[in-house]
Amino acid sequence: MRDTFLRLLSDDERNMLYDMIEDGEESSYRAKLILLKDEGCTVPEIRRATNHHDINIRKWIHRFNEKGIEGIVSKVHKHKSIKLTVEIEEKIVEIASKNPREGYGLPFSTWSLRVLAGYVSKELNIVDSISHTEIRSILLKHGIKYHRQSKITLRTSTDPEYDLKKRGSKN
Repeated sequence: MRDTFLRLLSDDERNMLYDMIEDGEESSYRAKLILLKDEGCTVPEIRRATNHHDINIRKWIHRFNEKGIEGIVSKVHKHKSIKLTVEIEEKIVEIASKNPREGYGLPFSTWSLRVLAGYVSKELNIVDSISHTEIRSILLKHGIKYHRQSKITLRTSTDPEYDLKKRGSKN
């Protein structure tokens, strides 16, 4: 694979990037990625130095190429908080508690938080919009746990050795 191109930096941009690192802002790691690339590091070398994924490293380099410093600065998101009624929360819990394939005819058998958020807002129109973190909070509030991969645990297997096999496959 061809290495990701970084345009030439002006002295002002370079100084601003160093300032961003020193400030310890949320976007300081992005400045570090750009400076490492400017010093001649490849994406895999940057990944090893920063422990960030190649895709994200390339994304920030491309954004910097397109928009300069503004492309890597963290933006303040003005997210309008939604009021969730008890009824809406209960409906979300009810949906999350059913197997998507069996309960709703969907082509998968496990909910992810993001898919569930999209389903309740876009497909069922229960809410105008809801984030996966809000879904997570609702489910935790109602005692529903999910895997680390943001999957909701639905114990549907009738295999008596299910837990043993599941644990064995993760080793």
